[in-house]
Amino acid sequence: MSLLSATVKTTVTANQADAFEHIVPIDLTSIFKGYGPLPSVTGTQNQVGDWDTAGQTRTVHLSDKSSVQELLTKYEHPHYFSYTVSSFTNVLRFLITSANGEWWFTTGSSGQTDIKWRYAFNARSFLAIPVLWLITNILWRNYMCKVLQLSKAQIENSTT
Repeated sequence: MSLLSATVKTTVTANQADAFEHIVPIDLTSIFKGYGPLPSVTGTQNQVGDWDTAGQTRTVHLSDKSSVQELLTKYEHPHYFSYTVSSFTNVLRFLITSANGEWWFTTGSSGQTDIKWRYAFNARSFLAIPVLWLITNILWRNYMCKVLQLSKAQIENSTT
């Protein structure tokens, strides 16, 4: 496990395919609402087609007027997907080169799905590691928990 990664987990009351199919193309503005100094997502742009094929890209716009590029790196319906975030235009550009996100979906008990989300920052230099450790372990992990809880609520409300 990287010092610069965070992992969060939840269980949703939905089958694996429904959970996966809800999360992968989710409207990022509905779950990334900001956390402390971390910005919310205000929109996406330049996405061609559905977000369901490795190699697809999009621009994600943030509330601090910055943006990032997102690349879908793997798509294995209904078990796993991963992506790389790069080209940060905010202050993070001085600390990281990119970040990698991974989501796993596994069948749980009686119609439930276990979801695990891991996010890892790739430091620009060893000098950035202490600051990134603080961001990852104090801010980002809590932001991820908030995002995952909003995602869980959406999934469970859409399947009832």
